[in-house]
Amino acid sequence: MRRETQNVLLVLVGGALLKITFNGTYLRYVKPSTRPWVTAAGVIMVALAVVAIVTDIRESKPSRKVRTPAETGADSHHHGSWSSALLILPVLAIFLVAPPALGADSVIRSDSQVSAPPIVQQGAAAFPPLPSGSVVPLSISEFITRSVWDSTQSLDHRLIQLDGFVVHQHGSTYVARLVITCCAADAVPMRVDLRGGTADTLPDDQWIEVTGTVRPGSATQANGYTPTLDVNMLRPTAAPADPYEY
Repeated sequence: MRRETQNVLLVLVGGALLKITFNGTYLRYVKPSTRPWVTAAGVIMVALAVVAIVTDIRESKPSRKVRTPAETGADSHHHGSWSSALLILPVLAIFLVAPPALGADSVIRSDSQVSAPPIVQQGAAAFPPLPSGSVVPLSISEFITRSVWDSTQSLDHRLIQLDGFVVHQHGSTYVARLVITCCAADAVPMRVDLRGGTADTLPDDQWIEVTGTVRPGSATQANGYTPTLDVNMLRPTAAPADPYEY
């Protein structure tokens, strides 16, 4: 690969990293705390490319020496220029068209399930009291955790609000979120079975705000510890800037 191509690739990759951190789309791939590292990586790549370009310009001086094709690499440039240019295309695509965040397809393709730790069998789970109010907003991961592990049944008879995207699978409709530890590569799906409401008529990946009550004891090992929510109210919403839970 020619040095010019290397420099262009560095500029494009570094520029793409800076672009997604500035417009916030980096949240489709990594957790918020990694923003300084993504920004730093982009700055370093662009800086390396600028230094290399400036160095090449300074070192390019006219020479009267007649050089052979083997010395100039003219033949390799002739045959390698197209292949080098093709390497730029996927990077350019990332720069111009940012891939979407993971969604329903990732949930459907994943075989991951919420596992029950020994604390469930011991019945010694301890959770802080839910906030007061007629409707309690919770993350889907906390809702599932409480429905499986909380021996005090704090969710029973409480109206809970969840935000997530619609997933249709095996004849059921779910509201789901993906939980990541570091980046989208380690995403784990969390889903809640919806009963009632209009979610059945909505397409996969439609974001919704749903309010309802948990069916006590509905999250079992047999269904992958997926609780059931009896829907009281449901409305479509726009996708949030940060689509994941942590």
